[in-house]
Amino acid sequence: TSKVKWEAQVRDHLGEDYMMTGSNNMSAIHVMVFIHRYLWKYCWDYQSAQIATGFVNYIGNKGSTQVSFGLGHTTLLFMNAHLAAHQSKMKERTHNLTRILLDSPLRTQRKGQGIHEEYDRVFFFGDLNARLDASREDVDGWLRRGQLDECLKRDQLLPLLQADVRRASSDGPAGWWPVFEEAPIDFLPTYKFDPFTNTYDTSKKQRVPAWTDRVLWRSDPKIRPLRYGSVQSLLVSDHRPVFTQFEVDVDLADWHGPPTPEKCGTSSKSSVCSVQ
Repeated sequence: TSKVKWEAQVRDHLGEDYMMTGSNNMSAIHVMVFIHRYLWKYCWDYQSAQIATGFVNYIGNKGSTQVSFGLGHTTLLFMNAHLAAHQSKMKERTHNLTRILLDSPLRTQRKGQGIHEEYDRVFFFGDLNARLDASREDVDGWLRRGQLDECLKRDQLLPLLQADVRRASSDGPAGWWPVFEEAPIDFLPTYKFDPFTNTYDTSKKQRVPAWTDRVLWRSDPKIRPLRYGSVQSLLVSDHRPVFTQFEVDVDLADWHGPPTPEKCGTSSKSSVCSVQ
């Protein structure tokens, strides 16, 4: 399958020093987590889950795949997501985020505000489908003149991330976006390109270039972004892949194994119905 081939390619690229702690996929939404071999002895309680946000919350072309595990005394959660498309659908994307955080099968406590509160370090990334509230003509002009700042002023996601975190809620105007952070963007919009070119969409739809592909993390001084960028040389998709390099604090001191024996296992959970 494509999942197996993709994981094998990544494993071959990283080499023998890295081991995959876990992966999960739903349709084309695929998350893999690799750790360095020397950290393997600290890794425990691997869990994975998926949650659909597509049509009536059952279609798996939109939603999130998630992997969590412990690393010493620190727990980590990685969520890949593909949110609702189209320029006019930012409110739907905010609702998608709420469902992903509140209805994740990985939730155990059910007392907090969402899955993002149950782990020490939380990362949320993928095709978040945020668009620019601007015309194609204006955006093309700003890009020709190198005025990324003018484009970023029209980005739909940035003002939500910058909203008052104290007002973050399921029914607030910014939803749960304010609990996350993003490193400064200094690369070109990653969507939408003509196939196998660096030319933005020339089809009849003339889609407005945008930073649809993002990497966020739950606000935490123990997570520090070092690099944030895109790979413009990979032309196999109408998107350009993005990457972030982080420095993350984890607590490995006096580690003597998982807190309880039952926490040693692995499991996979799902909140999606497969529709063929």
